[in-house]
Amino acid sequence: MTARLGRAGHIDGWLAQIAAPNGLGEMRTRTLGGRSADDARRYHSGKAHLHAVEGAAPSYAIENFGVDHHPADIGVPTGPWRGRAHSYTAFFNECFIDELSRESGVEPFSFRMAMLGGNPRLALCLSKVATKAGWEGGGQGTSQGLACHSMAGSHIAVLAEAQLDDSQRVRVSRLVAVADVGRVINPDITRQQIEGGLLFGMGAAIGNSIAIERGVARPMRLRDLGLPKLADMPEISVELIASNAAPGGAGELGVPAVAPAIANALFAGSGRRIRNLPLSPANF
Repeated sequence: MTARLGRAGHIDGWLAQIAAPNGLGEMRTRTLGGRSADDARRYHSGKAHLHAVEGAAPSYAIENFGVDHHPADIGVPTGPWRGRAHSYTAFFNECFIDELSRESGVEPFSFRMAMLGGNPRLALCLSKVATKAGWEGGGQGTSQGLACHSMAGSHIAVLAEAQLDDSQRVRVSRLVAVADVGRVINPDITRQQIEGGLLFGMGAAIGNSIAIERGVARPMRLRDLGLPKLADMPEISVELIASNAAPGGAGELGVPAVAPAIANALFAGSGRRIRNLPLSPANF
């Protein structure tokens, strides 16, 4: 991630260079093309595709920006999970935006809002989540972090409160989300989908990492993934913005903004900037 800051915190230029396999393309080649997992991996090796960088175009008004996909063949078959590429591109973008805000001397909420004039629906989500959650400016010691993202015709902003406990594990105490998914058909199901996405994203962000041993992903047991238990659940609040816009997606919307919001909260609380997932002590 590279950017050039101009006057008053304005971003004059932005470049994201992302090395990743095309997991969604591999899955489609396996399921629809009838190829084996390894054949699908080799077929997509070296081929750049938008699937691998979905969500990487910043939501902000940046006049000059570029996104480059560098196809990465990691030697094992891949596929998408909930949130698809948005789950990592949002992490890159919203953590980087937070770093740029600190560099510019403008607090993270105001820094984002100043560049969202062309995206009023996302701006409203961000403004409402800051008010609803009691945004304290993101200064050192607040343990609050912000992130926002747009996907599938919908928009979301998330405020996280997170700390490191005595054993240096990440504890998330509160997640507040405000979403605009257009015209809502069933509010209860929509909230449940977003809440489920928030928990999925949190589990992926603070769980244990995996390793590939002799072509097999490990750990093999669910209990060894370090996923949060009921006792670890944060206080969660989800607000839906009333809208007459066409219905957008809600099933994956809750996932992308959680990890960067938690990472930004950890920076606000500890001064440690984490640029790796999962957010484990080994990456501090």
